[in-house]
Amino acid sequence: MFVGFVENQNRKKPDPSEEPTSSFFVFWTGLSFICGFGIFLLPFGAFFPLSVSVWAILILFLPVLFLGILLTKRTGFKILLAVFLSLLAGGNSVLFLGDSIGYHFGITSKMEVLPEEVSQYLNYRYLFLRDFYLDDVEKGEFRSPLLVRRRSGGAVYGPVIRFHYKRIRSISGKEIKPPLYAICYSKEDIQCNLSGLFSGGVVLKEPIWDMAELPFAKDSLFLVWRGPLDAEMFNKGIYSCLFFLFLNLVWAVIVYFPGLGEKES
Repeated sequence: MFVGFVENQNRKKPDPSEEPTSSFFVFWTGLSFICGFGIFLLPFGAFFPLSVSVWAILILFLPVLFLGILLTKRTGFKILLAVFLSLLAGGNSVLFLGDSIGYHFGITSKMEVLPEEVSQYLNYRYLFLRDFYLDDVEKGEFRSPLLVRRRSGGAVYGPVIRFHYKRIRSISGKEIKPPLYAICYSKEDIQCNLSGLFSGGVVLKEPIWDMAELPFAKDSLFLVWRGPLDAEMFNKGIYSCLFFLFLNLVWAVIVYFPGLGEKES
């Protein structure tokens, strides 16, 4: 049995006549995985909600993984590292670069919206208002565990969060349907500020708390009150582009400097 094992191992030795795959081919194949998957997922980050985008990453990554496994016969298992880097590139596109592009090009953001017209723009991720005021009478605060996600038979909760809210009213006196609230949240020992200098924020269609005894109608809408996001989104775009370059640099080091660090004693 031992002799048969040795003989089988000898038969699996590569044919000396076969030339090894060039590093140039391996590099550009891996680079295609990283850049291609990242660019392909950009529209998901710019157009679709985060819940849809995360599922897109998981589903669309499977063909990339299978293709990488098939290519290992020619390029070796090193290509699987490029597949892993492409997953990071896809997440970067959805969470950061796509979000920045969508905001700056008005795909996910809408400015100068009248509060009574908010219901017409619920497909946007960010809304900023005009001709409104925060009602200092209809306001309050409450504490609740952060509702991470709902699932059949229960829900997943995070830490206890302190919420503050104020009703948004129209200067024209027109009724806003459904009711619209500005809301901010923070840790229990920190008080957030619903500043009148701000004009909008992130659209919250479903509450991220799970408390029934609150003065909100079931169809109420909320804006997570923020200041202008121009600088934040610009920085997000710059850093996400630099992260793409970093992934490509890592792949180049893996291909052309495979023994880097191995010579250290």
